[in-house]
Amino acid sequence: MALFNKQRAFVLAVSAAPILFYWLYTNTTMHPLIAGAFSTWLAATATQAYCPPPGPLLPPPKVLSNTTKLIVPDTTFANVSWSSDTSFAVKASIGDVTVFEHEYSAPGREVGQSLFDTIIRVGSVTKTFVMLAVLLSADKIKLSDSITKFISELDEQAYRDVTIAALASHTSGLGRWIYVGDLAIVPGFNPAILGLPSVNATGVKMSTCDLFPGTRVCTREEIVAGLNNPAYHPRSPNSGPVYSNIGYTLLGMALAAVHNKTPEQAIQDLVINPLGLNKTKFTVPERGGEALLPRFKADERWFVPSFGNYDPSGGLWSTPSDQLAFLQSVLSNKLISKPATRRWLQPRAVLPSLHQAVGESWEIFRPTDIDLATPRAIDIFTKTGGVTGYAAHAVIVPEYNIALTINAAGGQAQDAVSALFPQMVKPLVAYADKLARQQARVEYAGTYKASAAGVAGSMTLAVDDGPGVALNELTMNGVQVLQSLAAMQKIPYESLSARLYPTDPDSLGTDREVWRISVDRKDPGSWGTRFDT
Repeated sequence: MALFNKQRAFVLAVSAAPILFYWLYTNTTMHPLIAGAFSTWLAATATQAYCPPPGPLLPPPKVLSNTTKLIVPDTTFANVSWSSDTSFAVKASIGDVTVFEHEYSAPGREVGQSLFDTIIRVGSVTKTFVMLAVLLSADKIKLSDSITKFISELDEQAYRDVTIAALASHTSGLGRWIYVGDLAIVPGFNPAILGLPSVNATGVKMSTCDLFPGTRVCTREEIVAGLNNPAYHPRSPNSGPVYSNIGYTLLGMALAAVHNKTPEQAIQDLVINPLGLNKTKFTVPERGGEALLPRFKADERWFVPSFGNYDPSGGLWSTPSDQLAFLQSVLSNKLISKPATRRWLQPRAVLPSLHQAVGESWEIFRPTDIDLATPRAIDIFTKTGGVTGYAAHAVIVPEYNIALTINAAGGQAQDAVSALFPQMVKPLVAYADKLARQQARVEYAGTYKASAAGVAGSMTLAVDDGPGVALNELTMNGVQVLQSLAAMQKIPYESLSARLYPTDPDSLGTDREVWRISVDRKDPGSWGTRFDT
């Protein structure tokens, strides 16, 4: 294990060598079942030249005064089909520094200020605010708690296994709404076309509230009655993800129960106010130019009414600048601790796609087609939001400290946001990766020497085209350590690859940064045992 300080001196801990060789000697044999699985994995990865540990390969980049800003070609925003009636704003940052922004107002949709400061409905991006409020209530709400702890009227047998964590990760077994979307309540729908009896013939009394956001708001008693209807009970909690808006209504009710205030006020007090997001609110904005609201006959279907009980699932209005500030606060651990943030930024369920997963409020993408020096999957945490007339995409890439917000309003808002997401993410991540490598080369490449406590050592580092930082030479007390490791593994020294990775992010930027050495074979066709120190 290597420790660095900012004076560029290499500090070699006396315990480093015993740890190194202890790992090596105690991991030379495997259980037969594990060995079989390991061999299968080796065969599947035989085309890889490196096998880095999970997580960032280098420290995130920093945007300095002399850093070249991200350039996105004007053609990205030209000749798009949705520009005639849809306004949009894109804003991206690394750390707390904006590296790109672009705004466009469709003809007739101009406002009196920048779109970055204009209120736009963000829909289900609201869910990330709710989840942060839950995490900030950790002294009152545990993720393992059953929702029945906070809503005692729920059927205990049906809901006892529905936890806060399951609701947050859409694995509660609940549907998207309660009875919202039930064909029986769709105006003008004729059940006979599907071979179904008329609703009146069933003798079942249908709800007349919360049919969809904007209709009569259900009372608490009516919500619970709907949830306790066996037709809408959760099915096999924790068996897999099903997107659930009603799940976030329940999280809002839990917040209300422990804070003795409305869900909206709890989120306002816990998240919005502490972050100074002065234009983020649940109340529908008034006309007057501060918000993008319907203006034309074609805008009649824009969804502007209050979400009522579904506010926690998608009722927020915000500005692109406020939304970006919120995302930056997540990356900088402004309201919760670093360990809590890292736990939040993890997948909780997988999807059929190899490149997608579900987190607690997050929709996680792992694309492999971004132009990187070391091609690999990048973890991109996102939350989309959209109702008729409005769309939003909130994006963070923890490895590079990237925050990105895309907001649109208009007849083709969803199309605009969907198109802009990959068009912005790809160049942004590639730019950050290149910047991180440039800065790592300046910060870490070189030869380090030290002598302390009877141990003399030296180390030569380089930033090349591979992952992490290359460890080209390591000497301790006159012993060429890398040559010895190669001999112990019975491989040619020329085939050995040793690289450093920043596996202790909390130490980055301090006087003693902790990195891990990972040793692989350069020639992937003949793998030996990989070992870390």
